[in-house]
Amino acid sequence: MSQYKIKTILFDLDGTLVDTAPEMYAALNILLDEEKIEKKPFKLIRPQISNGVKGIFSIAFDDISDPNNKILNRYLDIYENLLGTSAYLFEGIIEVIQLIEERNYHWGIVTNKSKRFAIPLIKKLDLFDRVDCLVCGDTTDYLKPNPEPIFHALNKINDNENDIAYYIGDSKKDIEAAKSAKIQSIACSYGYISENENIQLWNADSYVSSPMEIIDVIG
Repeated sequence: MSQYKIKTILFDLDGTLVDTAPEMYAALNILLDEEKIEKKPFKLIRPQISNGVKGIFSIAFDDISDPNNKILNRYLDIYENLLGTSAYLFEGIIEVIQLIEERNYHWGIVTNKSKRFAIPLIKKLDLFDRVDCLVCGDTTDYLKPNPEPIFHALNKINDNENDIAYYIGDSKKDIEAAKSAKIQSIACSYGYISENENIQLWNADSYVSSPMEIIDVIG
């Protein structure tokens, strides 16, 4: 057991706790069919999931004009209808959460995903009643890499200077947010990372290639 009375483990959502790529890709393909646009391969879309809809659209559309956000809003409606239909927890995540809870650590989720999508998804995955805090993209006035969402989570959990906190994510902005918040950063390489991305350049405090390795890091 750690010398610290409390440890706080904060997770990013998409690409860290949950693989949402299949249903986000399915929603995209419905939209592309409606727009009569050729589909892009899943392997090109998957690395963009952590960048949200803008990242997905940057690959899916060679040239898009959407001044009134009609296409964007249509995509969001489609995706909302598919929430939880094919998303799943990464293998080992539920065991990690169980160990965190057994050790009486606090744990939470800090995501740039808005409440509209994050809350129903987390409920369908049976995590909503287990998580100590949930900070979504519209909980505060800022998104990662700004550290404010992490600060908000720590304050909600009543974290103090005698505790130790970790933030786990699969994108550079996650690591930057953790560093700005002055907590331990863990980069997970199993998430939505392009094969051309060198995550060692993120300078995270720790790196994991599978969820179960998180336990070795947090102790």
